[in-house]
Amino acid sequence: MMTPVHLLVLQRDPARREALVGALRSAGHHAVAAPDAPAAAAAIGRPGFDALLLDLGLPDLDLGQLREALARAEGVPDSLESAERRHIALMLRHTGGNKRQAAHLLGISRSTLLHKVRKYGLGLALLLAALAGSPAAARAQQDPLPPGRVEAGTLSFDGHATAGDFVGTTTELRGEMTGGDSLNAVRGWVEAPVRTLVTGNGRRDRDLNKSMESDKYPAIRFDLQGVTAAPGPADSVPVVLRGNLVIHGVTQAVSLPGVVLREGERVRVRTDFPLVLTDYKIRGLSKMLGVLKMDERIEVHVDVTFAPAR
Repeated sequence: MMTPVHLLVLQRDPARREALVGALRSAGHHAVAAPDAPAAAAAIGRPGFDALLLDLGLPDLDLGQLREALARAEGVPDSLESAERRHIALMLRHTGGNKRQAAHLLGISRSTLLHKVRKYGLGLALLLAALAGSPAAARAQQDPLPPGRVEAGTLSFDGHATAGDFVGTTTELRGEMTGGDSLNAVRGWVEAPVRTLVTGNGRRDRDLNKSMESDKYPAIRFDLQGVTAAPGPADSVPVVLRGNLVIHGVTQAVSLPGVVLREGERVRVRTDFPLVLTDYKIRGLSKMLGVLKMDERIEVHVDVTFAPAR
């Protein structure tokens, strides 16, 4: 499960502030909006907040007062775990959420980084970087989007077991998205047949289908019910995708952190999120995939491109 983060949000645009607070709360975090810069400076002087989301363009922002408040809030030095968590979050922000590049710069394997991302609840690291976004990206969020169908895509997961880590992948995705006057108005769905997931091991694949009961529950499906977007780099928009995830016949309301990229007429959506198999009543993990014991926690990655519907 993702570790909740306590966040203080200071943003001058009321609509953007409420959207960001709502997105963070929907993702399971604790977010509080400060009414002005002095109130924020006073709040961060007290313990309880893990991070401050700050609009540096505020006219009444006193950077000296802010530095003093942060210095007072430091108190006892961080534990090694807290320092590691903060450093990994900064690296993910630096790489725009690219875990492979972040792992390389940190000098650790990608699987080790994925474990730490899950451990520290850093799935929203890219979203937290959104306050540094550009005006061009803010305008891009308001551009109309045409209806589209899935042109290409990949769904994969990183599994962990006593016999070693492994990856399951399928490229057999299909789905549709509605058009909209803005990104926030878009709705849609994506699904993948369970039987198309392959791990490179026939025994594992047979056990996977048995545990997922693919004859009875043939598809993994996500129905998009809302999008919360924030400013980001000029060619991409950090988002939280809100909707229902259906696996093994079980429906869960989820909020998935991701990125939407405009590539000409095409729209590309990427999301990475942790998932607990037992939340979807998937059993048999002690023998699943032909291994002695499989961890119930996996990391899911989806990368899908929509082309205009003709």
